[in-house]
Amino acid sequence: MQSNMTCLEGMTQTNQPKIFISHSWEDKPLVRRLEKELQAAGAEVWVDHEGIRGGDNLPERISEALEWCNTLVLVWTKTASQSRWVKLEWTNALSLEKAIIPCRVDDATLPAILAHKAYVGFSDVEAGLVQLLEALWLRAPSLSAQTQQVEEPPARVSHSPLQEAVRPVAIAKPSGGDVLRLRSTQTTLSAAEVKAMLRKYDFYCKDDGWNKDWSNQQGKGIDNKFELQQNGEVVFDHATGLMWQHGGSSEWISFAKVEEYVRDLNAQRFVGFNDCRLPTLEEAMSLMEREQKAGGLYIDPVFGRTQWWIWTADKSSASSCWVVDFLNGYCNNLRVGYDSCVRLVR
Repeated sequence: MQSNMTCLEGMTQTNQPKIFISHSWEDKPLVRRLEKELQAAGAEVWVDHEGIRGGDNLPERISEALEWCNTLVLVWTKTASQSRWVKLEWTNALSLEKAIIPCRVDDATLPAILAHKAYVGFSDVEAGLVQLLEALWLRAPSLSAQTQQVEEPPARVSHSPLQEAVRPVAIAKPSGGDVLRLRSTQTTLSAAEVKAMLRKYDFYCKDDGWNKDWSNQQGKGIDNKFELQQNGEVVFDHATGLMWQHGGSSEWISFAKVEEYVRDLNAQRFVGFNDCRLPTLEEAMSLMEREQKAGGLYIDPVFGRTQWWIWTADKSSASSCWVVDFLNGYCNNLRVGYDSCVRLVR
């Protein structure tokens, strides 16, 4: 597909993902591979292959492409971090409120304003392609079935009243006295307290460079015993006695909007209950798997794929909360003004 803007005229009438790939010239080989795979999966892609040429108004071309696209894929490398054109592209995408998916190829640090966004790691190109397509809900025919298992996204949570026919789900009681009882009330946790908690329960928490103070890469996780119930709307864990939303919020929302989401769902008496809540960090980390499962997430595939980064009820400071990242396999803290997904528990 050509990179000049004349190609956009024939690309604006479809509902396919419209992707702008921002990159430095040195990363061209990887970008051509990305472009090929994204197009094969059905996305429309704009890439500047020609660069600056005499008489070409590059800012104008960038502006038109950014207006057209709905997602900016940011190929982030050391050279990209030094490029003023790359900076121009991602900062304008941010101001236009476009979705931004950083793809980290090396150890270059993301700009602070993008640090809250979950990135796709491209140190392994094949694995990175799978995760990128997963994030975009795309399937590429050229990738092997063994490395790509994308499920259909879960249905959005309805904000209309549930029908009266919905009755409370019959919860199977855990057998024996071996149920893992986890804290269910909100608290404020320091990094040291999180580290102690992860080791107490042997929860897995990958060391991804951002969380060295509390990571627990030796953790094995727990032996969850999941069961889909209520027509697949909830997942019951016999190991902890907790009932989870199969999916959760269909969009990323700020912490300020979480209360409204919880209130609305309980007002509808979701699967017959009105006491769903945000999980504590302990509860959310009980879902963390030691290895990536189908779809590239560190969570059992019985759960929906959309909510791979979720809020917890626990604070890390007055302005930050703990979140759990099932895409990268760890927990972290996030300022309340940023966005994450919600998966409620009871």
